[in-house]
Amino acid sequence: MKRFVFLILLSVVSATSLLQAQTTNSQRARWMGNIRQQKIEYIVKELKLNEEQADKFTRLYTEMESEIYKLNCEAEDLLNKIALDDKATDAEYEAAALECTREKQKEGEIELEYFHKFSRFLTKKQLFQMKLAEEKFTQYLLRHRRRENK
Repeated sequence: MKRFVFLILLSVVSATSLLQAQTTNSQRARWMGNIRQQKIEYIVKELKLNEEQADKFTRLYTEMESEIYKLNCEAEDLLNKIALDDKATDAEYEAAALECTREKQKEGEIELEYFHKFSRFLTKKQLFQMKLAEEKFTQYLLRHRRRENK
């Protein structure tokens, strides 16, 4: 009987932990989606895009962000795998560090690819302003985050 009660208790605790992790992941995904949408809206506003440009921009920028996000997740997984491995060798540390460096290079290649796509419908000035707007949005998030943590 004690064993049965223990198993039920263990099942409830496990199910609760799993549900909490899924909720946290779901909340994080929803939060990230919201931030991405706000970022796109901010950039569209800063660049003063017309409706046609805004539609194209939103589609392409979302594609670009998704590719970069996937790339970052892969690099983060590798980092976490090596960081948690107490028996990682110097060669594995080096390979992970090199792959993270290559990840930044790949991210730049993705941005360059999309720069050319954006240049088909954005002016040269808007291309320049896009980078400024991305930086301004990041700074806004950092300031907002600091205020929340005080």
